[in-house]
Amino acid sequence: MKILIHACPQRMWYVEEFEIPALIASGADPGEIRVWLDSDKRGNLRACMDAFAACEGDGGTWHLQDDVLPCRDFAARARALDEGLVYGFCCRQFTDDPLTSGLVYMEDAWHSFQCVRIPDAWARECADWLEEESPRDSSLRMIASTGKHDDYLFREFLLARYPDRMVRNVKPCLVEHVDVLIGGSTLGEWRGYWARAEWFPDMDLVEALHAQLRARIRANN
Repeated sequence: MKILIHACPQRMWYVEEFEIPALIASGADPGEIRVWLDSDKRGNLRACMDAFAACEGDGGTWHLQDDVLPCRDFAARARALDEGLVYGFCCRQFTDDPLTSGLVYMEDAWHSFQCVRIPDAWARECADWLEEESPRDSSLRMIASTGKHDDYLFREFLLARYPDRMVRNVKPCLVEHVDVLIGGSTLGEWRGYWARAEWFPDMDLVEALHAQLRARIRANN
């Protein structure tokens, strides 16, 4: 199993102090975890496509964002699901439909990027596709010009290249989205709500994280 955390510099404290330790506590081997750090500040979309282009081999990679908390048994569940395209996070506010869990057709796939297992060949192909198509497609070019919307553009790639493939939407979710606990969204600064997982089995871990973060703030003040 391979796990890749997509991180920006301002979130590395959380990745190093909390996210990676939580993955290891869930049963992941440290050697299975890598971090793709946008140290050059290329932005959400460009950094994501760079990471996709660097995916090697014919296997797959679990892509996690730098603002998630894995469930207690993340590693065991991820290993059991380590095949094909798998979405491990569902959020109504991000337009995911919670009624479409399980094995579904591509058009019913969730699309939030907090936790998704992507075949490495598809990741590389997506990076090439966007570079080839966006210059000649005004809609794609306009969206890509924002430097955001990596999840939306990946979905457009999937619908263009693999519309008839099956996808797995995992219930309950494999991660909880905790951006509001670590400083808020880095992309949607004006979002006034907590975009949470539709189902997360380990709410005690969220409460424990909240307590640890409060203790960290007190210690640093």
